[in-house]
Amino acid sequence: MWVLAGGGIAAFLLTKQRPDGITFGDGAFGGVLSGLFGAVVATAVSIPVQVITARIFGDQRQALEQAMKDVPGWEGPLRDIMLRIASPEISALTVSARFFMNLIFFALFAMIGGILTVAVLNRRKKALT
Repeated sequence: MWVLAGGGIAAFLLTKQRPDGITFGDGAFGGVLSGLFGAVVATAVSIPVQVITARIFGDQRQALEQAMKDVPGWEGPLRDIMLRIASPEISALTVSARFFMNLIFFALFAMIGGILTVAVLNRRKKALT
């Protein structure tokens, strides 16, 4: 929800910069840029949060291994990645995997937020005229 709002705010601020209006492509591009910025910030914030929660809650790897043992189809590389993400150790693979997941999802949802904001603002502009 915050990512959608970030894309919407980016599109709204872009309309303030261009008083004659913006297109859906402009709103989408502003949303994508805000999503990329949000992915960088979220990844940077997640590193100390992961360190703090690892110290508080300990290693969640054993509980996750037990839960995955009962579910069929959780063998192979997907299982290894999930276990590595759940481990308290911060590795380059964990940070980069989290960054790329954030990058894809934040850019996509912020773009949707930017497009929706342009649609609402254009509708409101037409209603006023």
